[in-house]
Amino acid sequence: MSAPAPRRTPKHLNASYLAEGEGLLRETLGTPWFYLPGPVLALFVALVLDYSALTLRFSGFPAVPGLTWAFGRLPTFGAYAPANYLSLLFTALTILAVLWLGVRYLRWVSTVYAVTTSRVLIQRGILSRDFDQIPISQVRGIDVHQTIFDRLFRYGTIVVSSEGGNRLTRLGNEAWNGIPNPFDLQRVIETATQTLARSNAAPPVAPVAAAAPSPSPDPARPGPA
Repeated sequence: MSAPAPRRTPKHLNASYLAEGEGLLRETLGTPWFYLPGPVLALFVALVLDYSALTLRFSGFPAVPGLTWAFGRLPTFGAYAPANYLSLLFTALTILAVLWLGVRYLRWVSTVYAVTTSRVLIQRGILSRDFDQIPISQVRGIDVHQTIFDRLFRYGTIVVSSEGGNRLTRLGNEAWNGIPNPFDLQRVIETATQTLARSNAAPPVAPVAAAAPSPSPDPARPGPA
């Protein structure tokens, strides 16, 4: 198995995190299929409810089958008809859904997973940043978990187990969720650990022993007649 060629120009990772001579093997963001479907669905539902409340106030809007009729049968609270308090409620829900979508989007674009020739890295944050790492020499296992939904959209969860963990960070003790093509990243990490292990296990070159000097002739012994 050949390792991918290292490169020195990260697309997402802060280049200053790479040490001199350290090659970048792989970097990736999580997949939007993990971060965005929930808030997008919530926003869509909130907008439908918003529109349904508007159809009670403006008869010229086409009614939403079922919803407009059901909302119109709700009781009136004092001076507030169903169209009034439902519009306030659904507008608040829409604002919350937009905020949730914004938070999830920022978390998606600000979390970078990277593998170098010597480390496994996670970079989080936009204004303030957290940076966690595991030396490749301490990686002891890489597990991949996929649900049916994960397999359908080709992403999964990777758990990297490390030697002794890291007391200052959670790296090595948490799951990396929403990793696209997780088995590719698993192979990159395994190849990096095997490459480092082979380089550390290379036997040292033994020094060449000096040739023994040949014995000098004894001057006291007479030579042949």
